[in-house]
Amino acid sequence: MEKGEIINALNRNLRAELSAVEIYGAHAEAIKEDEIAQGVKAILEVERGHAEKLTKRIEELGGLPAQPGEKDTRIGKSLGMTSSQASTQEMLKFELSEEQQAIKDYSFQIAYIMDDTTTIEMLKKNLMDEIDHADWLKSKIAELELKQK
Repeated sequence: MEKGEIINALNRNLRAELSAVEIYGAHAEAIKEDEIAQGVKAILEVERGHAEKLTKRIEELGGLPAQPGEKDTRIGKSLGMTSSQASTQEMLKFELSEEQQAIKDYSFQIAYIMDDTTTIEMLKKNLMDEIDHADWLKSKIAELELKQK
């Protein structure tokens, strides 16, 4: 990937992370199970950190980072508000699908960025966080499914 392609990819990631912050925020407020709500809040803080690091890296590369309140984050806020009307299990499944997409996106970028080790290392850290989030979400979904039986 060339520098411009990297900046574009990082901005896509940033928009997704800003959207995730909105979704997790709405879900954390709506989830009735305290342990799960606390876990979602913890994930929210990690996603917020990803957004901050992505913003900084885009700026270091000479790009203009996406901003909160732009179209994609407004969509995230809307999705969060709408999906927060669902059951906890459905909210977690929605979050899991978002994490799975982030895992795919980060993996692809790590595979194709050649000469920017700083960006690659940041993306690897983000990827590991997203994998951890997906694992936690899967375990909570499984627990909720067991309780329903």
